[in-house]
Amino acid sequence: MLCERCGRDTFKHDVCNYCGKKICSNCIKSSRVTGNKVRLVICKTDWGKMDKRKEFKNTSRE
Repeated sequence: MLCERCGRDTFKHDVCNYCGKKICSNCIKSSRVTGNKVRLVICKTDWGKMDKRKEFKNTSRE
């Protein structure tokens, strides 16, 4: 399967929660698990967009 951000062929991919692209592990900027056991992933492209980064950082960890 190809990474939609860099085009690299990858075995395992994750989906960015902010743009919806299937990305490889090299394109993941950050990920975390929220309080209700949901894994959030943000790609390097969306990390540069301040509104999406702010949304990622402000999600509840409770």
